[in-house]
Amino acid sequence: MRISRYLLPLIAAAQIGVLAAAPAADTLRIVDFGARPDSGEDASEALRRAVDRIGKSRRPVVLLFEPGRYDFFAPQGQDDRVYVVARLRGIRNLVIDGAGAEFVAHGRLSLLMAEACCGLTLRNFSLDWQRPYITQATIVGIGSDYLDLTIDRKRYPYRFEKGRIRFVGESWVRDVDPEGYSSAYDPRSGAILYGTRDHPLSARNAIFRGPAREIAPDTVRFTGKVDRLLPPGTQLALYHGRYLATAITVVKCRDTRFEKIDLRHSPGMGIYGLRCENILLKEVCTTVNRAEGRRFSCVADAFHFTNCRGLIELDGCDCDGQGDDALNVHGVYVRVVGVSKDRRRIELRGDRFPARRVFEAGDEIWPISRETVARGTRNRIEHIEAKSGGRIVAVLEHPLGEEFGTGDYVENASWYADVRIHGCRFGRANRARGILLTSPGRVEVVGNRFTTAGTAILIEGDINYWFESGAIRDLEIRDNLFENCGTSASNNGGNGWGEAVISITPSFRPSDAGSPAYHRNIRIRNNRIRTYDRPLIHARSVDSLQFVGNRIERTHDFPASASQRESFRLDGCRNVLVAGNEFAGYAEPDFQLSHMNPEDLNYEKNK
Repeated sequence: MRISRYLLPLIAAAQIGVLAAAPAADTLRIVDFGARPDSGEDASEALRRAVDRIGKSRRPVVLLFEPGRYDFFAPQGQDDRVYVVARLRGIRNLVIDGAGAEFVAHGRLSLLMAEACCGLTLRNFSLDWQRPYITQATIVGIGSDYLDLTIDRKRYPYRFEKGRIRFVGESWVRDVDPEGYSSAYDPRSGAILYGTRDHPLSARNAIFRGPAREIAPDTVRFTGKVDRLLPPGTQLALYHGRYLATAITVVKCRDTRFEKIDLRHSPGMGIYGLRCENILLKEVCTTVNRAEGRRFSCVADAFHFTNCRGLIELDGCDCDGQGDDALNVHGVYVRVVGVSKDRRRIELRGDRFPARRVFEAGDEIWPISRETVARGTRNRIEHIEAKSGGRIVAVLEHPLGEEFGTGDYVENASWYADVRIHGCRFGRANRARGILLTSPGRVEVVGNRFTTAGTAILIEGDINYWFESGAIRDLEIRDNLFENCGTSASNNGGNGWGEAVISITPSFRPSDAGSPAYHRNIRIRNNRIRTYDRPLIHARSVDSLQFVGNRIERTHDFPASASQRESFRLDGCRNVLVAGNEFAGYAEPDFQLSHMNPEDLNYEKNK
């Protein structure tokens, strides 16, 4: 039995007889601060008063809710910025226990933002929005130049302005976002409709922003070009923005626990963490609100962690219906835009993420070559000078190596996490992929179930678009069930949602058999893979890749459609072992190799 890293310090202390009894926690009740469950009143001020009291305490505190519903409102008319209901700063040993309460948000808000807290636990509640930032609709008529949708106007209010539809929230009026996903769902299963991805009806959702009129109660006709005739009955999620507000944010926190939380909606990500140390998510789920007849949950990722360290652990989580990946763990590549003559001062600019949020004095860096994305010698930042636009000047302990300069990158070598994911489920109502992992720490994905519409596990690392860093050094994928993954991944060439059940696609592209490897030591073993199609692995630039002892079963649940027709497509990989696998109804695996020597692949007869 594997023991959680969170328990190891306690066990060690107990063994040497120095484990002191933890001080008793003070219990505060939210009702004593003015919140009344099931009243429909705004509980925001009560929560802020409680947090203010807790911030003055030096003792552990439990903030306890009574069962029932609590409403939280953004200020009326505010939609241009995020309203944070409660900010926790520098608080130690706080437990917020919902006791099964339902938290319901109204407007563009974030429920909690915690900064520099230690020992924070959030548990036992659900979180939803009264009017989500997604409108659900059902196709009842469709042709090449029109689309008829039924929309429950009570749940998803709308109005018409100058012949066009606008969707109404409690403090907002919005169109369908041109970049919104407009996900299509199978009405029987609730899964992402086979073979569909983003904008399945109209490029950049143009049809939803063109002429529209009501042709019957709760029925709207949109006029314009329809790119694909989806079947009547298909349900759609029309997004009114993508990263509008994160439900819960933790920054520079240590030893944070989330337990038994249902995230039924968020205008952006569910939980986001930046520069945090040790995060546990136990039975934290993005849950579709079926009582409201929904197919969707969060607008963006369920969980997203940037430049965190220690251990990130997911235990028994269930992710379904969110508008992006279930989990993304990564660092950040930041561009070098200037180097001083003595090479000890480097100016840094983030392409997607402000450099000032990635580094602090005392952090170590890896310089990164833009040509090979290879790491150089670690160096420590002695001092940071802030510049405009999120740029910084980092003063280094030692001169930057002569092989690096303007146009190259740096990565934070002090802040990266070990990751353990076990006993979790990643469903087919999730848009896009299952989990994205780029971390040079110890990473384990064990005993989970994947039924994702895109690739189940995506391992990237790129300096082209998102600039997410973290070349893998030790990854184990073991004892998982992968079931018919990729039903929407490859219908137009494989771009975007992945090429195979497991996709390893860093932006670095090998030029020949001698090109350096980006990722290392990836082991995929003892998994059960039930698949309707051929692609199992798509891997680029990996040294020491093992696919061993897996059972692959052919299903006939969906038509084969992937653009990759080989079981294994390997590009610039080294020391690849494929051995001891069992195939049931699946023909002998085949390979496509590029930028590799024949001896780089060791293929042993399978069962």
